[in-house]
Amino acid sequence: MNSPHRSLNFDDAPSFSDDNYRAALQIMLSDRLIHLARHGWAPDDLRHVAGPTIDPHLRSVLRQVTAVAPDRIRTAWQRQCRPPSLRRRPLAPVSELEPLLEAVDGLPCLSGTDDLTDLACLQSAGADTLTPEQQRARHRITGLLKKAESTTFSEEAETLIAKAQQLRQRYRIDSLDGDDTAPGAVVTVRIHLTAPWVRFQHLLLANIAVANSCRAILSTEVGIAALVGHPDDVQHTAELFASLNRQRDHFMRHSPGAVAAAHRGETAAYRRSFLQSYAYRIGDLLTEATSSTETSPEEQARALPVLAKRSVIAEEAFARIFPHTATLSMSHRFHAPGATDGIRAAERSHLGPERTAVGGA
Repeated sequence: MNSPHRSLNFDDAPSFSDDNYRAALQIMLSDRLIHLARHGWAPDDLRHVAGPTIDPHLRSVLRQVTAVAPDRIRTAWQRQCRPPSLRRRPLAPVSELEPLLEAVDGLPCLSGTDDLTDLACLQSAGADTLTPEQQRARHRITGLLKKAESTTFSEEAETLIAKAQQLRQRYRIDSLDGDDTAPGAVVTVRIHLTAPWVRFQHLLLANIAVANSCRAILSTEVGIAALVGHPDDVQHTAELFASLNRQRDHFMRHSPGAVAAAHRGETAAYRRSFLQSYAYRIGDLLTEATSSTETSPEEQARALPVLAKRSVIAEEAFARIFPHTATLSMSHRFHAPGATDGIRAAERSHLGPERTAVGGA
């Protein structure tokens, strides 16, 4: 569903003074931002599509937004609007306002506001409730992921990611206190994907999400993915994706077949096959690491059904929040060396079934 505002056209020179034209643009931009806030857009989402120059304009409409936006969006605006500069800012020039208006023109509504939070807030809230032992486990997982990114030895890297995923599963089992998977224990976090290869980045995110009891959906028009699940699972999935997505970019450019594909003029075909294979293989590796985590008979009877229920509840919440989805099309010409390198890179990524969707009408 698109904004009801008509599309902008700056081809015709204004027939009134520059000052009046600038003022009219400022009013139009403010009106557009308030409208978008009412329909699910938070400041970080708008920075993603319009860049940092939109910051002072976000702050200028904060008061109006807090009066009309849904509860979670209003809270997001209060958290994500950056404080104004101590220096007095001159009036925005036309050369700034016109591109900003074009960037935010016709943006679609964003769903999933009822349970929306941002990752920084989720991390802060989770840290406040962790026991010292749980904090140590979290630090160990983070340390393993960082070490996995820095090592130059593929065998060590794969072992580190698998170890991080197994430690994560152990952490989930040990931290359970009764059944904490009530339907209310679900959050939505937005992940901003930067071009190029947005669809393939989302494919990677979706495979990581399913392996960790979450679900993901992509708005292809703006490159914003929504991640749905238990707060703890969402936080881990987002952090693991950030690490593996960086590795994905490195391996895509430096794997054995990348140079050969470039010489043959097949870089695009190579990368598509590489990225698809990489995403699927990562999903398999994470699922294998989780299932190989040692558990006692008592844990298998008590904890594992509770964790399985988290996945079901995430699926139900996902269907409720995003009732209209379509399968993400990944069709492209198969490139065998790219696919092979993608699988090898996933296995080197230190480190589940496919479940990926995009917003639909």
